[in-house]
Amino acid sequence: MNRRFFVVLAAAAGLSVAACGSGASAGSSSSPSPGRGGQARNGAAGQLVQINGQTLILTAATGDVTVTYSDSTAFTRTSAAVLADIVPGQCLVANGQKDSAATLTATTVRLSPKTSSGCGAGGQFGPNASPVPGVSPRPTPSGQPAGAFVAGEVTAAAGTSITVLTTASGSEVINVPTTAMVTRMSIASATDLRTGECLRANGARDSAGAVQATSIAITPAGPSGTCATGTGGGRGPGRVGASPGASAPID
Repeated sequence: MNRRFFVVLAAAAGLSVAACGSGASAGSSSSPSPGRGGQARNGAAGQLVQINGQTLILTAATGDVTVTYSDSTAFTRTSAAVLADIVPGQCLVANGQKDSAATLTATTVRLSPKTSSGCGAGGQFGPNASPVPGVSPRPTPSGQPAGAFVAGEVTAAAGTSITVLTTASGSEVINVPTTAMVTRMSIASATDLRTGECLRANGARDSAGAVQATSIAITPAGPSGTCATGTGGGRGPGRVGASPGASAPID
C-alpha cells in the first residue's frame, strides 16, 4: 500500500505542473493538443459526473472525458484541514515566504501520513525522494518576492509555531498562521468516488482518448460546486481543485 501511495503522490504532483499544449495559430488546421483545457497529456482532470462500474465520466473545460480504472489503481483523497490538525508524526509540505531571519510563514500547508519510508522533500515521500522528472519550478513574476517551501516530518506543534524535521537542513521552525490554507491527503479507494467531486486521473490515453488511470486523486468541489484548474477565469464546471475554494493548476 505504501508503494502505491508514493506513486499517486508523484502522479498528483506531476499533473499539478504539467505543461499545457500550445494552441494552433490562426488559420491553422492543426488540432488542439490534448494537454489543453483541464486535460493533461497523460491524464485528465475534471468534475466527476457519472460512474459506470469502473468507467468514470469527467466534465472538463473542453468537454467530457472517459476514465477507466482497475483493481491496481491507487486512490488518494485531499480534504480541508485546520491548524489544529498539524500534529507530530505527520508529513508536511508548507509553502509561503521567508523573512530576513529565514523563518517561513506558510500560506498553504499540505499534510499526509508518514509511511515506513518516512517523509521526503518537495512532496515526494521516502528517503530517496526527488522532483518529478521533466518538471521545473515556475518563474517568480517580476516585482514579487520569491516563494519558499519547507518539507519534512512534524516533530512539535505549539500554537502557530511548527517544528519540522527536514531532509536537507535538519529541524526548522515555521510559522503557520490561522489564515493559512491547510489540506490533508489520505489513502482512499474506489468506494470513495462520488459524483460532483473533482478528480485528477493519471495514466496513458488509448486511441479513443480514454484515460487508463494508474492513479486517481479525489478533491472536493469549491464553494460554487465547480473545480478550478487555475488556467485562468475559473468559470463553469469541470475544473479540478486541490481543496475547497482553491485552484489547483494543471497548466
